[in-house]
Amino acid sequence: MKCLQCGGKMTVRHETRRAYAGLEGVIIEGVQVRHCPDCGEEELSYSNVEQLHAQLALQLARKEAALTPREIRFLRSWLGLSSTDLAKRMGVAKETVSRWERLDKPLSMGATAERLLRLMAVHERPVEEYPLERLEHVATSKPAPLRVRLKPRKQGWSAEV
Repeated sequence: MKCLQCGGKMTVRHETRRAYAGLEGVIIEGVQVRHCPDCGEEELSYSNVEQLHAQLALQLARKEAALTPREIRFLRSWLGLSSTDLAKRMGVAKETVSRWERLDKPLSMGATAERLLRLMAVHERPVEEYPLERLEHVATSKPAPLRVRLKPRKQGWSAEV
């Protein structure tokens, strides 16, 4: 395989990567990484992304600590909901959802709203496609981040918390 930047020959390795989709405590094992020794370009390839995202959503729904703004945004995006759609389903203003996802001054969701989002993540059917644009705005926060190690298996992904 040739590098798209310089045309050099890419080498392939399987590596462990951290902070997937902006989620600081997430570690993904077995990521296929193509490296260009000439220019340093990297290309990452995750196998079975749909199942990987489903496992992440399930682990987020199960964690005991409050969700961080990045985690809230990941779950909303995984469900395929705009902030307006999530606001309508939860009976809050669109601005409230925006405040939950803010990094600089996040608004706590509150236990009831957070439980509802977690239930939605566990029981509702997620989107069928995963455009990268939906995940590029996932952000960090001070609340305790999810800490999980995901490993590829023959039947999908397994999680170690």
